[in-house]
Amino acid sequence: GQALLAATLCAAAGQLAKPFTASILYKRDFDPNAAISAGGFPSTHSSAAVATAMSVGLERGFSDSVFGLAVVYAALTMYDAQGVRREVGVHARTLNKVLTKNQPNAYASSDPNRSIESSSKKLLSSSESDNNSLMLEKRVNSLTDIENNCPDSGQLKESIGHTEVEVAAGALLGVLASLAVYSI
Repeated sequence: GQALLAATLCAAAGQLAKPFTASILYKRDFDPNAAISAGGFPSTHSSAAVATAMSVGLERGFSDSVFGLAVVYAALTMYDAQGVRREVGVHARTLNKVLTKNQPNAYASSDPNRSIESSSKKLLSSSESDNNSLMLEKRVNSLTDIENNCPDSGQLKESIGHTEVEVAAGALLGVLASLAVYSI
């Protein structure tokens, strides 16, 4: 009971803090939607996982095997938030740059003549070599697939992971939340 309560409380507090921390720490415009998005300060995933582990340790004892399992879960969650999910954000940033560079204003325009697909038809019709044409078609189809799978904004979401500081802040929030719930 206490583990779930601590995890829920610190996850809610962390998410609700994100519009403020983004504005204060990262000098972004205040955006209430940050409260329902991934990434940012603090890491809600880390705080919930650490709160769960700490609460289990306080409730069942730090030598209990369930506590050990919760610690491993929390460590994997924090590694994933800082490493894998942050790297996905780096990939999204790179893809957004590539797509924008290959097709300037394609996302800002609803004109179908400015899309990657229509540009590829023009390029393919002017190509002389069958081999070059096939390679270009594969490349353009790949870019078109990426473009078609982008969110409505036309951009892939870049901020879904966390820095080490954001993960550490989430972990600290988790410890504090579990101590607060345990002391009640």
